[in-house]
Formats: sequence, structure tokens, C-alpha cells
Amino acid sequence: MRRSGRYHLGMAYATKLTKSEVERRRAAAERARGMLGRDPSRSFSDELIAERRAEARAEDREEEARQHRAGR
Repeated sequence: MRRSGRYHLGMAYATKLTKSEVERRRAAAERARGMLGRDPSRSFSDELIAERRAEARAEDREEEARQHRAGR
């Protein structure tokens, strides 16, 4: 709800973060990024594609080994 010349009702509860709160949230964000083990210079989709290609190569090697054993 908005009245002329006043903030939206939801803004009445918004507060400016203190410097310590900002630092705490930034530290939490850095920890969360670290849990993903991501290289920030690479996009998430690039990492997923690289991971899938590595899995496909491993599957191909397993299949070749299986065919080699069956051919003996």
C-alpha cells in the first residue's frame, strides 16, 4: 500500500545494514562459493559441460574395456 509522499508499507521495515552485518554476509557468501569448489572465472554451465564430458570419456573407456574383455 502506498500513500502519496510516503514509502511503500514494506519499506517501513527495511533497515540499512551495519558494516559488521555486511562483512558477515559477504563472508558467508564466500564460504558458500567455496563449498561449490567453483573457479569464479568460469561459468557454472561451463563447469557442468566439462564435468559431463569427463564422465562421457570415462564411460567410453569402461565400454572399450568391457568389449576388449569380451573379445578374448
